[in-house]
Amino acid sequence: MAKMTDLFNETRYADEVYDKLLFTDSRLIGREFQDCTFLACDFSNSSLLDCNFIDCRFEACNLSNIKLGNTALKGVCFENSKLLGTDFTDCSDFLFAVRFGQCVLDYAFFIRKNLKKTVFDQCSVREANFSESNLAEASFLQCDLHQTVFERTDLRGADFRTAFNYSINPTVNNLRKARFSYPSVLGLLDSFGVKVS
Repeated sequence: MAKMTDLFNETRYADEVYDKLLFTDSRLIGREFQDCTFLACDFSNSSLLDCNFIDCRFEACNLSNIKLGNTALKGVCFENSKLLGTDFTDCSDFLFAVRFGQCVLDYAFFIRKNLKKTVFDQCSVREANFSESNLAEASFLQCDLHQTVFERTDLRGADFRTAFNYSINPTVNNLRKARFSYPSVLGLLDSFGVKVS
């Protein structure tokens, strides 16, 4: 199996398409990718450190348990990809912007990230952690949020109308103008021990 450093031996890449790369347990440091597409690639348990991804797409990829130390994700779209346990907390905050469609984000961490207006579309986001993050005007479209943590999270104007299985404590989160629908909205009562029949 090739190493990432063997394939990506240059510093910068643009307008490239990478198909079915298998780089589990690999390490890549200080590379920049702009307008690149990764198709059905497996980067699970790898380290992408001090890298820069600008307007890139990951489609049908496995990025589970990937390490993203100081890596920049600027306008990066993840589609139909697996990101189990991925810790986005370590990503560079500068121009951080991501979008997720039909992804598995179970056990992912987004602690203290600016996710304003981020779209999560038809994703499994079970037992993830959004503590102290900015999710103002974010959209959770048909997302499963079972046991996902929202604590001291800015949820102003966020859209939860088609999300389900969430439990959000309104006393420790900012929910001003957030949108919910019945019956899932009853998840706002969980922290009070209230039962509705």
